[in-house]
Amino acid sequence: MNSFLQIKGKRLWRACAFLVLGIMLACCGEEITGLEMPDTATVGQTVTFKVNISIPTAGDGGPDYLIFGMLVPKGWKGAQNAVVTYNSQALGGGAMNLIPSNALPKNGGGLSWPAYTKKIFGNGGNLIDDMEWIVYQSEKAYPHSGGYTFTGDVTVKMKVAADGNPTNVKLSFVISDSGNAYTSDNNGTYYSQKGSPSCFEVTGGTGDLVDFCNPQLTTIDPPKSLDNDIVSLTFDGTVVETDLKNESEVYLCATAYTNDGKTIKVCEQTDKTKMVQTSANSKRYRATFWPKAFFNATDAQTITKIEYYITNKAGTVKVGYGNTADPFVYTFKCG
Repeated sequence: MNSFLQIKGKRLWRACAFLVLGIMLACCGEEITGLEMPDTATVGQTVTFKVNISIPTAGDGGPDYLIFGMLVPKGWKGAQNAVVTYNSQALGGGAMNLIPSNALPKNGGGLSWPAYTKKIFGNGGNLIDDMEWIVYQSEKAYPHSGGYTFTGDVTVKMKVAADGNPTNVKLSFVISDSGNAYTSDNNGTYYSQKGSPSCFEVTGGTGDLVDFCNPQLTTIDPPKSLDNDIVSLTFDGTVVETDLKNESEVYLCATAYTNDGKTIKVCEQTDKTKMVQTSANSKRYRATFWPKAFFNATDAQTITKIEYYITNKAGTVKVGYGNTADPFVYTFKCG
């Protein structure tokens, strides 16, 4: 049985707040009753997240292990940069250990715990598919007997934004147990849907801002790539009204920066740079290209980043980052 929560703010949210946010709680299972965390942090800072839990022991089953999952950006490398512990009346204190990849959840259809958790809870409302669920298990198991409810906390101490990128992200947390996993039966549903709109802001760092929360005028897929990878760049003209709103054709105008200090500019209105509408009247345009060839970089050159605009056919209108005159920026980096 489990409870699921997304949060922001150094507050303790109680069950009634969950209902206001439209988050469905299991009425008879493990429950996240609150969470304490700061509103913001800086790149590389070690931040403490405390998840308050309540677990009933009615019935006659178990013993089961407490399962805890958290959703963070892949670039944070949470499994390497987080220490997770628990403290409770029934289990005492101890470590939450990463669940081995060969330990599969009940009713998971052969999926690992992280893959199954993502199947159930998705990306937690984040708009960029570069998130991962990291799932832990308590050192000790507890029985479902005695008819009492015990309370406790799961504490995460994690270095945030290990990739050096300032970030806006919806962090999510889930608890369950090894006996039920994320199942439902005639007694109820043992998990709840995500729903909080709040974002956690990480500032500073030397990388590009990664905004998982707000719709972007442009996105590049995959989110992390090298100059020798095929990438797809999408311009979404429906996010906000831009100066390209009445244009039937849009084009990519880009400058590449190389490791030998050179710049290579491709800003022409030709078939090479034309972006194709993803579907009729969608106002979403896409260009798929191989950066190395697109910019005609030499074998000895590595493209480290690109700055780009979206233009009209005449090249007289340019739309940049945040619908401003500043260029969009994409830095090439591995995952």
